[in-house]
Amino acid sequence: MDTGSAASRSVSNRKTLSRLLFCFLPHSPLLVATLISSGIYAGAMTARVGLIYPILRLVGQEAPAGEEGGAAVPSELTFVRSVAAADSKGSALFAKVNGILDRMDLYWIDFFGYDGGTPKEQARFGTLMSILVLYLAVTVAAALSNYVQLYLRALLVVRILVSLRVRLLQNLLQQPLAFYNEQKRGELISRMGNDVHAATTCLNTLTGPLIQQPLLIFVPVVALIAVAWWSGFLVLLFLGGITYSLRKQTRKIHRRAKVRQRTIARVTEAMVQMFSGIRVVKAFGLEKVKVEQYTKRNQEFSRDAMAAESSKAWTRTWMELLINLIVVMVLLGAILLTGLGGDQLPWGKLVIFIAFTAQIYRPSKLVVHAYTDLVDELAGTARVFEFMDLAPGMPDKPGAIPLHDVVGTVRFEDVSFAYGSNGSAVPVLDHVNLEVPAGQVVALVGHSGAGKSTLVNLVPRFYDPVEGRITIDGTDIREFRRESLLQQIAIVTQEPFLFNTTIRENIAYGRAGATIHEIIAAAQAAHIHDFILTLPQGYDTVVGERGANLSGGQGQRLTIARAIIRDPKILILDEATSNLDTASEKAVQEALQNLMEGRTTLVIAHRLPTIQHADKICVMQDGRIAEMGTHRQLLQSDTLYRRLYKLQFARE
Repeated sequence: MDTGSAASRSVSNRKTLSRLLFCFLPHSPLLVATLISSGIYAGAMTARVGLIYPILRLVGQEAPAGEEGGAAVPSELTFVRSVAAADSKGSALFAKVNGILDRMDLYWIDFFGYDGGTPKEQARFGTLMSILVLYLAVTVAAALSNYVQLYLRALLVVRILVSLRVRLLQNLLQQPLAFYNEQKRGELISRMGNDVHAATTCLNTLTGPLIQQPLLIFVPVVALIAVAWWSGFLVLLFLGGITYSLRKQTRKIHRRAKVRQRTIARVTEAMVQMFSGIRVVKAFGLEKVKVEQYTKRNQEFSRDAMAAESSKAWTRTWMELLINLIVVMVLLGAILLTGLGGDQLPWGKLVIFIAFTAQIYRPSKLVVHAYTDLVDELAGTARVFEFMDLAPGMPDKPGAIPLHDVVGTVRFEDVSFAYGSNGSAVPVLDHVNLEVPAGQVVALVGHSGAGKSTLVNLVPRFYDPVEGRITIDGTDIREFRRESLLQQIAIVTQEPFLFNTTIRENIAYGRAGATIHEIIAAAQAAHIHDFILTLPQGYDTVVGERGANLSGGQGQRLTIARAIIRDPKILILDEATSNLDTASEKAVQEALQNLMEGRTTLVIAHRLPTIQHADKICVMQDGRIAEMGTHRQLLQSDTLYRRLYKLQFARE
């Protein structure tokens, strides 16, 4: 085994665990309450085992008259049993316990006025009543504390889980578009789903078995120390051996669990790809191929999952065997050190010692199971923290200012850009210079891959230029707070994206707090209001996944209404009518005219006749602006625009 690698995994485990434990700090009062209720439960369960001692007093005989401790005195109903006498003689603790139990016995005899039978029978009646009352008290305490700790534990886990999910999502949404271009959707879904579930399992384990079961070990060990100090320390010594062995055994579990989590992400990715492209799957009859691919991914998952489970099973089996051997060795050590029934460990103490030692067995076994589960799930939890630790892609610079009182002049000054880490890929934009005066419409045309979409994506800072700068009203957009920058920009894309919620909410996403009157006004301006009124639920109609219940033109007009209600100063239209039929395109163009009025507009055009009235047309080629002018100017000479225009008309 690679020692360095093993050490690295150990450090990674400790770091992940410490991060997870740190999540408890904001909920410290709740955690303390959970610990207290778990401690009460552990104490009650140990006390229930300890009730075996009062039962032993039932089978003990009265001490013969004249021996130390005295014979039974019927008038006082004070009875000293042989077992109790021997234990009390050698232990102040047991003398005190027996004194309390004697007084309880007397109380119940007196309370019920029991005077039948011999003094011995009266004593047994009192003892039985004491056992009954103590058992009821312990059972009620155990039940109540168990309910409280289960409820508090669930509340604690849910609060931390919600916090983790929100923090993870917040950090993911702060990443730039480049991050999402590099990440697979299945990987992101797996992190938000499977890996967060792993963190949930860790939290449940930390707040449940790894709190409760150690307490169920600790309390009996304290009791053993009170019974015979050396016996408790003997048990602690062997528990230390179990802990050391467990840590060594679980290293392989963590390594294999990390592999399994990566495989789960690949399975999720295969599923996402399949359903995202379901139309293509159906159109080309790829069902069998996709099932085979999905089966292969699941077989890989099965192999990796079973490798992790095999490690867990072996660790649990080995540790259970070790625990059993330790229990036997502890008992054997007690016998060898004291002699069965000897003076140092009388029968009462010996039975209590055996009972408490036996009680430790099951919690020790459950701790082993819980710890192996924890190590297993820490692999997924670490993946959650990996994404949570990502630095925001485009944070506001120190001293960033809000963007307000916008006129709307946009300038691209010597702008270059390339996709890839640190701009190391082939440039997509090469020293572009362009001015878009306030309130004017500038169209960008050119072959696919010329850089049109990339150029307009720099305005809302989906990406930052590698070189050069972009200004609004003369100020570099990187000087503005990004939130205020985006409030001044609206985008209508080629494929209208609608959330699976109501029409009202989809339009209102354009501006938080929009009233229904403002929503209706935006829908009217987008020429979609009359259609909405024909729907059974009107503005409360759910549009379906990605607007599946609407036509392309209807969905596009809803996105235009969303842009209108935002009331931006700068508008970006990215081939907003390219996928529409003629009738839908006409309706959308009318809606766009309302949207563009008085706004600085950048239009990416696929259908050239739609941008004839633009104030300026820029023809892009190989990441540069090759030509610039009005529609009429560009058609007057042998330009690339003229060739594109004629080619499009020839196709139509």
